[in-house]
Amino acid sequence: MRGLVAIVTFVFLAVGSALAQDAPLILPEKLKQVAASVWIIPDESRPMVPNVGFVVGQTGILVIDTGMGDKNGAIVAAVARKLAPDLRIYLVTTHFHPEHDMGANGFPRGARMLDGSTLLRSTTQEQDIAEFGCGVCKAFSDRSPAAAELLKGATYRAADISFENDRTLDLGGVRAYIFAAGPNHTRGDTAVWVETEQVLFSGDIAMKPQPFLGSPYSSVGHWLSTLESLAQLRPRTIVPSHGPTGGPEVIAGYKAYFTEIMERTAALKKSGKTAEDAVTTVTGAMTDRYPDKNRLAGAIRSAYKEAP
Repeated sequence: MRGLVAIVTFVFLAVGSALAQDAPLILPEKLKQVAASVWIIPDESRPMVPNVGFVVGQTGILVIDTGMGDKNGAIVAAVARKLAPDLRIYLVTTHFHPEHDMGANGFPRGARMLDGSTLLRSTTQEQDIAEFGCGVCKAFSDRSPAAAELLKGATYRAADISFENDRTLDLGGVRAYIFAAGPNHTRGDTAVWVETEQVLFSGDIAMKPQPFLGSPYSSVGHWLSTLESLAQLRPRTIVPSHGPTGGPEVIAGYKAYFTEIMERTAALKKSGKTAEDAVTTVTGAMTDRYPDKNRLAGAIRSAYKEAP
């Protein structure tokens, strides 16, 4: 842990004390172990900050999500190097939003295996970057001066390995199964399953915060199908993109949310109600338990389109 003190010192020297006070920075001193080969830096439910994961094997380390901008990426890369000084760094991101993906250029790039890092990205995530990346980056930059500073000059790093559906990464004694799961929160949602530890990195697919259909490709029906697939893995620990870690109840909570929306909305459509009628009625029935009306409305409209 003494080494982490040095990392923290590096952070404040690199970023500057004024920015460090209010910026959405990864906090390496919060690093904690959640399984024999799995570590996380929790976001502590701070806006525009992800939970960052590390899966450590005998020959490689996999990092899951980067933080926003190159400065955050460098912080995360330094923690990875501290956890695995002589191992190859692999990197995957749960989706293309800036706090998850736009720190990848802060990771080392080198010709030799042990000097650099390897970025894996699904082809659907690459499609999201090509179609929406610039607009989403601007939207995040507009949220605060600190976010704008972190994203200034930031670009998406090109993937070293692109995959269509899934990729199994052998880290030496530990295997990470990386799979494209969208369209849920985004078209390019990516999850990571560490079977030996029964740890699931679920991205935004299953969390405790209220779900958000963040893409025109998002589908309530597909999201429910994805949740069912994740439940069949029987994870012991679920590390979401944001918010506290949990267990199977995290998946169950999202399943209950989308099932209720789908059932209520389908019944209203069948009775001849319009989509906006459904939004009004279903929101009224659920808003006491799920207070974000905009997120509810988006899910209801999607469910209405999908209902027979």
